[in-house]
Formats: sequence, structure tokens, C-alpha cells
Amino acid sequence: MKNRIYSKVRAKSVFVLFVVGLLTTSCSEEVLDKQPLDAISEGAVFSDPNYLQNYVNNNYNGIKPHWKPETGGFISLTDIGILNEDTHLVANPYNEYLTGGMTPDNVNSITGGLWGNQYSWLNRINLFFESTADSSIDVDVLDRFQGEMHFIRAHIYFELSRHFGGVPLITKPFSLNDESYDVARNSYDEVAQYVIGECDNAIAKLDGKAMPSGRASKGAAMALKARMLLYMASPLNNPSNDASKWQAAATATKAVIDMGYALHPNYAQVFKSPVKEEEVIFGRSFTGTNGVGAVSFGLSWGYNYEYWPSGFDAQYKVAPSQEFVNMFQMANGEYPYMDDGITINPTSGYDDQDPGAGRDPRFYDAILYPGCEPVNIVDGSKSTVRTFEYWEDANPDIEDENPDAVDPINGQELFDFGRDSKTYWLEGRTPFHWRLQTGYAFRKLMDFTGPRASTDFEYNQVTSYIRLAEMYLNYAEIQIALGNEAEAREYINKVRQRASVNMPNVTASGAELVKVYKRERAVELHLEDTRFYDLMRWKDAPGKVDMNPTRGIELVTKDYSNGGVLHFTYGTETDNRTAWPGDHYYLMPISRDEVQRSNNTLEQNPGYN
Repeated sequence: MKNRIYSKVRAKSVFVLFVVGLLTTSCSEEVLDKQPLDAISEGAVFSDPNYLQNYVNNNYNGIKPHWKPETGGFISLTDIGILNEDTHLVANPYNEYLTGGMTPDNVNSITGGLWGNQYSWLNRINLFFESTADSSIDVDVLDRFQGEMHFIRAHIYFELSRHFGGVPLITKPFSLNDESYDVARNSYDEVAQYVIGECDNAIAKLDGKAMPSGRASKGAAMALKARMLLYMASPLNNPSNDASKWQAAATATKAVIDMGYALHPNYAQVFKSPVKEEEVIFGRSFTGTNGVGAVSFGLSWGYNYEYWPSGFDAQYKVAPSQEFVNMFQMANGEYPYMDDGITINPTSGYDDQDPGAGRDPRFYDAILYPGCEPVNIVDGSKSTVRTFEYWEDANPDIEDENPDAVDPINGQELFDFGRDSKTYWLEGRTPFHWRLQTGYAFRKLMDFTGPRASTDFEYNQVTSYIRLAEMYLNYAEIQIALGNEAEAREYINKVRQRASVNMPNVTASGAELVKVYKRERAVELHLEDTRFYDLMRWKDAPGKVDMNPTRGIELVTKDYSNGGVLHFTYGTETDNRTAWPGDHYYLMPISRDEVQRSNNTLEQNPGYN
């Protein structure tokens, strides 16, 4: 472990890294006027409230981003997202996961080095607590800082626990004089209880339901505690189905709900700046105001470049699956397909030749699909009103080498191949464009008013880490587990009664209620870092993580001679997934390097050699 958690260099590097952070993130003139930043002493940092504020701010970067966009993210390890086969699958470390090949030797590539990264931040936080134990800073100011750091430490250990289970609980910074750096793992329950204790510490020192600029609040700490208790009660961590664990989760979750948060009336706007503090309990904006930008989230060019369709001059790294699209009900509350995903539900009114007609309003905020409304893209010279062009000309001129030529049927200047179509990519119209894997693209979180590709801070997007809708759904899940189905339906329906959604009430019971709940959760919370971990804690991975093939839109033809009518052909896409390897896959292995550096003090998770 010496190189990751406990590096002798790392322990003393914390302060140096903080100074570098000040040089790049501080915007306080009062701080900058104090003295040259390269001459700041450790004592000055921990005794001056302005320097200390910046130290605390910098540690928010230790909170893991929702997914790693460069590789498609954990959403592509579930049943709702698929990696783009042509460009991002074969060489992607997630391919190792999907084919059952995750090992202690490649886990760091799959998690983006999560273990070492998180322990590096923990050492910074531990140094903060050690260095402020006898601080002369005003007690109210220091309480605020300490409350935030308790929250961040709790969040980091929560992340580690849901990836690895039990991990070493390190609460003191390591120094050059320490004789041993080999520390054993604590149990999952010990780590979970520590997270709860840290949340309680934060609750005691923080105020408010939500704070501006992505700062922790009392409400955020209460919500994180409630989420930790839900994970503790879930099947993966509660094999005996101990009802007392569910009851503890219910009490904590209801306490958050009773704080007075409210659903924002417009679902799509929840994910646009500014943070909607009436609903978002803890969230961060991509703005220069709070120093949170694309780069600090691990985004080399921002969400837009990673996830816009390729025809929008972007990379399109992960696509919604047909299975996910089918989770969106019709506006009448019926699912479009039967459970086999192939047979149309005869009572739904669904028309597979007009797949966007009459759907749950969230569908239009979540999915780009052939025939959807045009998108107004504001991106400098590329600004345009742009349709989602996943189609081919039903009567193409095969001699036409120019996709911008006049169409031979009606004389219009239209493509023979839509810019988002598979054929457009395969025909080599430009080496930059990559085909759509399923015929759909994600719309949620995309900012069509922001730059297509930029490393600056000015995106109009919000990353919601915890919001009221999740608390409602968590509470519904808990009530299902406790046998209180009426109360569960009440809280599912609260989510569906958002003003811009207004879907019919759920009336299901028994196994059908569980199915409806899990689909509702996937629809409402997709791209919010929940689905992968839900499948793990429910032990629901078989048939979902390993689904292969997946269904999608195989071909869309556009008949210009008949008013531009679209015709849809559905089929399957072969994905590079193999059968679920077994229960050991519900936790990730610890890197072999970490185990070896600990002189084998760290015990590996079962099932990994």
C-alpha cells in the first residue's frame, strides 16, 4: 500500500498539492494579497480562515464524478447503456468487465484508479483534522469547515464501500516517521457505521437544506446517511433480510423528506444551472463561479463532446439500449412492450412506426430518437437548428458520392444518409463520425446551449448527487421491503406527479409493484450514478449486466417521395458481453499492487486470485 494510500512522499505532498490548487482555483483577492502563494507555510494555511476555506473547497474534488466519460462510464455496464462498438469498446477497460475478465490486475483501469485516488483525498482530509484540532479560528467558522470535511470523508468511504465492500478505515494522516504502513481491512459493517458516524458529525456542525456552489449542508449529510442505511439494508449486504435495517433506513430517509424539500416543476430543468436547491440536496454546476469545471470532473472536453451524437460533431461514446427506452411508459401508464421486449402491449396504444408518440413526458427529456423535435444547438460557428438524422433515403441515388447533393427524387438538397445513421459512418463520409449503436442517444444532461467541446467552465449543466426524487424512491423501496405497499405506491406516485410529468398513479402490487418500482427508478434517475450500484445491491445483475444481444433500431428509411415519412425496422445489436461470472462480481477486487504493497495484510475479495 505504500505507493497508494500510505506513500511516504504522499503524506508530505498534501500541503504542496494544496498550494498548487490555490494557484489554479483561488479567486479570493483577500487570499491572494496575503503573501506569495509559493511561500505559504503549513501553519498559515491551517490558522488563517481564508486559506483554510480554499483548502476545504479543494477537497470537494475528492467526491467521485458520476461516471468516467472517456470510457463510457458505469452506465455502459448496465442494461440501460451500451458502449459504441466501433470506437469505444474493443480497447476499453470496460470490455474486460463485460466479458467477465475483471481481475486484481486490471481493476484500476476499470475504476479509473478509484482506490488510490480516494485514499489520497482521505489523507488530505485527515491532515485537516489533525492540523485544526487546536485552531484559534473562530469556532463557528471552524465548525462549518469541519462539518464539510466530515461530509466529504463520509462520501469517500461510501464510494469505497459500494465498490469494494470493507476497506481500511484510515483516520490519521501518515507521516515520514510512521514505522508501518500496512493496515488491514475493516468489515463492510464497520465502514458503513463509520460513514453514518461521519454524517452525524456533519449534521451537528452544518445548517440548512442546501447550500450554493455545491457545498455540503445539514440536509446533504442527512441524505447521505439515509442512502448508506439503504445500502446496508439491501440484499447484497443484508442476506438475512433483517427488518431492523430496513426500519433504520426508513427513519433516516423520512427525516430528509420531512425537511421541506420540493420537486422542481420541470424535470429537464433540474439538470440545468443554477442548482435547483428546492429539490437538489447536494449538487454541483459546471460554472466558473464555484470553480467546478469539466476538467475537475475528469471530462477532457465536457459532457457534450463525449455524449452528443456523432453527427453533431461529437464522440457519442454510449447509447441508450432499447431495453431502457422500453422502460418509459406511454402517457396512459401502460408499457409499450410486453416483458419479452418484442411483443407490443396491445392495451398501450404504442405504434412502433411512431415510437415517440404519446410517451411519458420524461422520455422527451431523456432520449434523442428518429423523428424527435429539432434541437437548437448554440455552439459558435456550428450553431444550428438540427434534427436527429438517424435515417437513410428510401430511394437513394447510388451514384451520388456527395452527401450534400440534390436528392434525385424531389430535387431537395438533402442527404442520402442522415448524419447520425449507421450508413453515413460506414460510407466513410468523414473519419470523425461514428455510428449510432442502437438508434438512440441520451439527451438528459446534454447542454445544447453550451459549447460542443470545451475545457472551460461555462456549461449550463448540473450534476445532482442527491435529490428529493431519489429520497422518495428510496423510501418507496424501503416500504416495499417492510410490506407497506400502499405507502410505497404513494411515494412512487409523488415522483410521477411532478408538474411536467403528471403520469397516472401506479396501482400495482406484489411482484408487479417491484418491477414497476425498479423501472421507475431507472427512468427517473438514469445518468445519476445509481443504476449500476442498484443492480449490485439488489443482486439483480444476471440478465441485465450480461444482456446480449440487445435490441435497437436496425434501420430507419426516409421516403422523400411520400412527404419524408420514416419507416422503422427493429432488430438486435450484438454486444460484447458474456454470462454473469457469479456472485463474486458484485464487489470489485482490490488491486494486486495494493495487496502486495501491504505485505498481504490486505485480504482480497472472494473469487479473485
